[in-house]
Amino acid sequence: MSSFDTIARPYAKAIFELAVENKSIEKWKKMLIFINEMVFSKKIEKFLSGSLSPSYLSSCFIFIAGDQINDHARNLIKLLAKNQRFRIFNNILQQFLKLETSYQGNTIIELTSAYSLQKSEIIDIRCVLQKAFLSKIKFIYKIDQEILDGIVIKKNDMVFDYSVRSYLKQLSEVLNF
Repeated sequence: MSSFDTIARPYAKAIFELAVENKSIEKWKKMLIFINEMVFSKKIEKFLSGSLSPSYLSSCFIFIAGDQINDHARNLIKLLAKNQRFRIFNNILQQFLKLETSYQGNTIIELTSAYSLQKSEIIDIRCVLQKAFLSKIKFIYKIDQEILDGIVIKKNDMVFDYSVRSYLKQLSEVLNF
């Protein structure tokens, strides 16, 4: 888990709690996606990396966003500018989306394999995990050839590493006792 995720989690949690309280999860999701697109657009990204004061930066950002964001989102922009946290905005969005999925009764699993899995293999993995976690499973699927072969399953901070890379590392540690 990256340090950006750790920093982003409280922001996302506060936003999500506000969204639930106001019954505006979908509206917040749209605003966060919009803000994320702004933050990572080439022109704005250069603007954000400059040496502008937080108040000027947030005012400009809010002006550009216009009526696409509400007062709460404007306050978020001011807070991010003040704390120089625009770089973590994608992490905030991802954490918010995970909270939404969890709120809907799903479990988010990051599934990483060394190569593309067949649809039947993914279905089999999903069935096993649904029984294990007693909830619906939503996958974030990645391919990482560095694991050599096998799969890595992550649920929050829990990791099940069934990769060849992991086995080789364990074997190396045993042989080097």
